[in-house]
Amino acid sequence: MKPVIHQVEKLVAGRLDSLGIELVDIEYRNENRGKVLRIFVDADSGVDLQLCSKVTHLIKDVIDDNDISYDHLEVSSPGLDRVLKKDKDFDRFSGQKVKIKTSKSFDGPHTIVGILKGYEDGYIKVETENEEMAVPRAMATIVRLHPDL
Repeated sequence: MKPVIHQVEKLVAGRLDSLGIELVDIEYRNENRGKVLRIFVDADSGVDLQLCSKVTHLIKDVIDDNDISYDHLEVSSPGLDRVLKKDKDFDRFSGQKVKIKTSKSFDGPHTIVGILKGYEDGYIKVETENEEMAVPRAMATIVRLHPDL
């Protein structure tokens, strides 16, 4: 499934970027409804139904022309609890509350909630209630924004 994700990213990232739309993430998975290709986007103006529709029309033909098999194509906002994946995400959301899940081999807590202080030299810096931590990015299985709802 990873090769499909990389292929879709190559096909659509530049197209979206030229319109000021950020490609945040791509999921390609089997679900009970069949193969779902899910594209997560963001924009400075926010994500609404109109933007999702625009992106769908913009990318559908190029995906279909490259014989990428899917049963459902979805375009969506990454949500309030978006996953942070790219280096620039850690800078952009510095100062925000995050939740980090770590791998079992990490010598420390497996769930960390705190304020993101940045990313430097392969380490995610986070301030918890009790301490400042530097978590090796390689040990983080997922990093999400953790909004207080």
